[in-house]
Amino acid sequence: MVLKSANISLKRALPDNDPWAVVRHFLFGHPLRTSSQEKESLGFFLGLPILAIDALSSVAYATEEILIALSVAGTSLYGLSIPIAIAIVILLTSVIASYTQTVQAYPDGGGAYTIAKNHLGSTASLVAASSLLIDYILTVSVSVTAGVRAITSSYPSLLDKSTSLCVLGILSLAWINLRGIRESAKFVMPFVYAFIACMLMIGGLGLSIPSPQEIGQSAPVASSASLTTHLLDLAMIPIILRAFAGGCTAMTGVEAIANAGSILRRPHAVVAQRILLALGLLLGMMFLSITITAYRLNLTPLENESLLSQVIRALWGGGFIHNATQILIALILFLAANTAFADAPRLSAMLARDGWFPKQLYIIGDRLVFSKGILFLALLASLLVIVFRGQVHALIPLYAIGVFSAFTLSQAGMVLYWRNCWRTGGNHRGSFIIKGMVNGFGAFMTGLALMVTFEAKFAEGAFLILIAVPLIILFCLWIKRHYTATTEQLDVSNSFISSRIRTFAHSQERPIIVPISRLHRGAVEAIAFAREMSRDVRIVIVDIERYNAQQTIIDVEALQWDLKIIVLSSPYRSIIRPIIDYIHSVDKESKKLAVLVLPETVPVHWWENILHNKTSETIVKALSWSETIESQARIIINVPYYLEKN
Repeated sequence: MVLKSANISLKRALPDNDPWAVVRHFLFGHPLRTSSQEKESLGFFLGLPILAIDALSSVAYATEEILIALSVAGTSLYGLSIPIAIAIVILLTSVIASYTQTVQAYPDGGGAYTIAKNHLGSTASLVAASSLLIDYILTVSVSVTAGVRAITSSYPSLLDKSTSLCVLGILSLAWINLRGIRESAKFVMPFVYAFIACMLMIGGLGLSIPSPQEIGQSAPVASSASLTTHLLDLAMIPIILRAFAGGCTAMTGVEAIANAGSILRRPHAVVAQRILLALGLLLGMMFLSITITAYRLNLTPLENESLLSQVIRALWGGGFIHNATQILIALILFLAANTAFADAPRLSAMLARDGWFPKQLYIIGDRLVFSKGILFLALLASLLVIVFRGQVHALIPLYAIGVFSAFTLSQAGMVLYWRNCWRTGGNHRGSFIIKGMVNGFGAFMTGLALMVTFEAKFAEGAFLILIAVPLIILFCLWIKRHYTATTEQLDVSNSFISSRIRTFAHSQERPIIVPISRLHRGAVEAIAFAREMSRDVRIVIVDIERYNAQQTIIDVEALQWDLKIIVLSSPYRSIIRPIIDYIHSVDKESKKLAVLVLPETVPVHWWENILHNKTSETIVKALSWSETIESQARIIINVPYYLEKN
């Protein structure tokens, strides 16, 4: 018999008058129903700032990275900064064109991990996911460090507290994102659009004013003839490649848009394509115009002032406008970490869904975001900052390596996707060939950029990617092995059920409640134990909208043990609260405390506990704080099922 309880479905995880609930609501806002997900989704004007801020912020340092690399040969190669910038814009165009097709094929989120998993296999998907996770962790660490460095430059007395300020900044960003994707987007939106307007004004003004060369001043740059000579000099090629690799930092952040999926308004693909096109246009214009402006003004990288600061000083002087713009740039560099907080938890949830990461990362929090994934990212980024004491710039070479690895795998997977469509495409086969060629060109370009960047940045720290990625993959394989072995040991067979048939009780002295998520061997043992004590055994299943409880209901009914199946809906995605409320309703109905039998899976090693939700322990603690019938003792029985060593 299946009963659906409606009186519990509207309750939140904690009642509004609970003191802890008051604090949580003040800090993070009221819980949102699962049905509110569409309302919380982002349109173009909110989606662009939060998903593109990482890529857009790169114009603050990408040109400078090119000139720093070229300065090894003096100022004679500065004229190559414009051709290099044009090459990077062409590469950006190919990536944007490729990803507009990717989001069309995968409107619910088609990042490198998903595409590689579907078309290139699990190993390639783990390489893509590991590369992106490294990139996201570095994005948070480096962005926050850059913002803090700008603060300590203005206030040197805070220099010895820079590490603490970095950690505080990371936690602040985590808090903003824990309040929900929409609130986070609203927070960064005005700063991002102000930054875009400011950069476009700087670029337009820089291109319109006469350069020192045009008014007869000497120029420290080489003539076109000498540049041609340098290009033919083989010794200059490594320098040029390093400059190209340095400028490729402008490419970070594009992947987040392709992976956004359901956080965007419907139709997801159309909104994502608009954001990608806007990002490509804005980023290309700003990056190229600032590079040309720096060349026309004969600017060189300085140790104590950024190149962009020099551009602003040359155009607007060193007064209030310069200082205000510098504050805005520092804030944008700090907020660039928000792109990682928007996408890294989603990537972690996908890995958790497929059994590569702990299952807890797949749980959606009160504000319809992957709360545990946000905290996980904040923890890793904070640890990185603490270990390196805020000096994480040595790890920047890993940036572009991770990004281009994901780009290449994603586009290669899309080539195979369009090939499969071509085989079954009928009259549309011609269009699939063109789309495959676009993604193929994108894969070739990003693969070439990956090799160039890896060679150019190898000695500077890019080799660390060869250590970090395999370690993450080994970690994923260990988790997958544990979950696979656990599933195999807990699988219920007919022979196992028949071996557990016992003499069941006919007494209904007390109702016995057995909460389960699915029917496994541990759950069968707990149900059989409860059935031996009472005929009134109630199997409680919490039906969260993201999960399908129907299969569990079918499995329990197949036991034919005369069980009552209670299905509790939970629109706020809480598992504990509906169970507690139902237990209290049974207490009130029977005028005595119901017996609680809790199945519990016990892993072989203590450290494997972190891979499992300790729901039983949480239920016991929650009940101890909220008993409603005094002078009675509730009987709670844990039925452990011990896993064997694999």
